[in-house]
Amino acid sequence: MQLFFQTFLNGLQNIAIYSMATIGIVLIFRTSHTANFAQGMMGTFSAFFSSNLILYVNPQIPFWIAIAFAALIAFCIGYAIDAGIIRQGRSVNPFGKQMITMGLMMILYAIMPPIFVSITTRTPSVPKFSYDNIDFSFLGQSLYITKHALICVITAFVSLSVLFTALKFTKWGISLRAIASNETVAQMMGVNTKFITGVTWGVAGAFVATAASSTGMALNAGMMGSIQIFGLLACVLGGISSFWAPITGCAIIPLLLNYSAVFSAKWATLISFIIIMLIIMIRPNGLFGKEFIKRV
Repeated sequence: MQLFFQTFLNGLQNIAIYSMATIGIVLIFRTSHTANFAQGMMGTFSAFFSSNLILYVNPQIPFWIAIAFAALIAFCIGYAIDAGIIRQGRSVNPFGKQMITMGLMMILYAIMPPIFVSITTRTPSVPKFSYDNIDFSFLGQSLYITKHALICVITAFVSLSVLFTALKFTKWGISLRAIASNETVAQMMGVNTKFITGVTWGVAGAFVATAASSTGMALNAGMMGSIQIFGLLACVLGGISSFWAPITGCAIIPLLLNYSAVFSAKWATLISFIIIMLIIMIRPNGLFGKEFIKRV
């Protein structure tokens, strides 16, 4: 019983990070109708800014301020990418747009070493909120969770709650959902689609920057690679026909990996991917996805 609960607690930080990274993928896919392969690099690029701000500029800067700074940079990058590149190629087919984002990924990967010279000399880690553990008892079992993981979970919960509230009740959210349904009709109804999609790319960038700055991993240009892959997988597993469904995939994948590792650490990834593959074969539109019916 203790092993079950502790394994669950150990997976909470990854659930929080995957959720923040994945929602950015979903926002861009629903508005620009493409998978953004540069999403992880946008987060990595911003995480370098936040980390170097603490490591080299002022070690006394609160971590929250550094993350907010990284989110702001990622927001600007996202808005600029949509306004300067994606919008200019709106007539390109979805596959072409994916190639554009892959090119952006390679550009960001290439320019990081010259800009952040520190990654060529040493590999410092992204700072953490705290390195302490919180010990507690639950149902007679002695358990613990790191303070950093707890803050990551709270950050993800609050930020996602604000986002989903905004999607439902604000003008931006209603316009975004209209664009996700039919961009042409939304434009005919007076929605400023260019501004809305630009802001959406910016918000997606801010979320992935927060995720990258919360990993506590060693800084390197490929640090968000696996997280982006799991984010894309979560979209397929949960179903990308709604904004919230992929978040369920973000909860399932880390827990599946952790519990599989309890039985076999060597084969945990293989076991997890086989289970996910079987689920997708049974539910090809995702666990909560809807089948699109096109009328002609």
